[in-house]
Amino acid sequence: MRLSKGSISLKETYGQAMAVTAPLGSVVSTTTAAILYAGHSVVFTTLLALLGSALWIFTLTGYTSKLASAGGYYTYGYSAWKSKKISFFEAITEAFAYSFLNAVNSITIYLLFSIALSLLGYSVPSWVGYLVVAVGVLYPTLISLTHVKKLLSYVVSISATLEAVLLVVLFGLSLTRGFHPDYFTPSNTPVQNLAEAFVLSLVSISGAGAATYLGEETKKPTKNVTAGMWMALAIGGIAMLLGTYALVALWNGSLTALAKNPQPLLYEMFYFGSIPMAIALILSINSLLSSNIGTTVGAARILFNLARENAAPKVFSRVNKAGEPIVATLFVGGITAAVTISSIMAVGIDQAFQEVSLISGLLWLTGRVVDGFGVPVFYYRIRQLSLATLVIPIVATSLNLWGIVSSLQAPDLLQSSYLATVLAIAILWYSILGRKGRPGSLVVDENNELIAIDEYIERIKKKVEVSPSS
Repeated sequence: MRLSKGSISLKETYGQAMAVTAPLGSVVSTTTAAILYAGHSVVFTTLLALLGSALWIFTLTGYTSKLASAGGYYTYGYSAWKSKKISFFEAITEAFAYSFLNAVNSITIYLLFSIALSLLGYSVPSWVGYLVVAVGVLYPTLISLTHVKKLLSYVVSISATLEAVLLVVLFGLSLTRGFHPDYFTPSNTPVQNLAEAFVLSLVSISGAGAATYLGEETKKPTKNVTAGMWMALAIGGIAMLLGTYALVALWNGSLTALAKNPQPLLYEMFYFGSIPMAIALILSINSLLSSNIGTTVGAARILFNLARENAAPKVFSRVNKAGEPIVATLFVGGITAAVTISSIMAVGIDQAFQEVSLISGLLWLTGRVVDGFGVPVFYYRIRQLSLATLVIPIVATSLNLWGIVSSLQAPDLLQSSYLATVLAIAILWYSILGRKGRPGSLVVDENNELIAIDEYIERIKKKVEVSPSS
């Protein structure tokens, strides 16, 4: 019932954070979806999301600089609110949010592959399409059973940095057509459309927080997890903003055509030739697969930690020889497969992309509201509340809340079904098992040793009493 403690360092926490940030994958996935709502104002909403993400990572740093855990966000929720109900429901919301995001990325891989072949004059047989989607689900699930150090060092970190380089190059290329400061304004886009585009972009850039689930496995966790998040935000977030600008600036047609185009980046790269398009395609697919690896790693540790806290079936606490939660990882892959297949069967693959994107964003941001408003409460508990830990978390969380409220609309049948299913599973799970456990009660110290969170918080309080200046 232990992960491979203290086996990774800053490089791997950066890799995990960068994987879920997925700057290139975000440009071809969530940015493309956001264009449907905001048109060229997507540059403005991406800038707003970058600023909101910086505030959010600062807020999250309030937790990561003090606490480390395999449970990540839901453990932070418990540290603030001392409620296992809140902690448990946040854990389930997070696990499903990541699984839905995996489904979105798997569908996007198919769309990328299909459009690339069509540009070359080929069509994709249906069985090939199903195979591509299956690879998008199975590959991240199975490779996530590899030792976390090898996985994040060799599979994720290098490729994630290369995709950021590509986006910066595209931005430089776009400047040959002049600079358009009006892209950084909201124009006349309706507020609700801006909010929906903002939610999609914010979910992607704020993915840097996925490093929090590596607390048990990271040397000097409070230092390296925090540093990994900020590195990924700086590199990935800025690259995503520059890439989004390039996506709009390099477009040769009308803004209406841009908003209706399923994958404008590939069309733009094909303008320069089939080889540049192939490079963009390969890096984009790799980015989406890396993102799914990062989210699978995070969601599996949520379930693993819940099981260890007696709030989930014990089978989720089983690990393989590499120290990876094997049953929990396969379970996450199963949820991803179920969402992917059901959405495609219900509305078709093109519509499924848009439907599931919005659901994953709403689920993700819901958990952030709980954590964000909890930071001042947590710092009050440890007797270190300051103006910064009071004001900035409230501002960042209010921005998230604005995105949720402003983007709300009457859900269609598929969206209602997914939301109702997640809620029903959470309620049933809590009633049968969750209420009997202590979700959010385990953290690790700086030596990666397990300790009850209440005891650890008492240690923090005593340090403050001995040295108030610390």
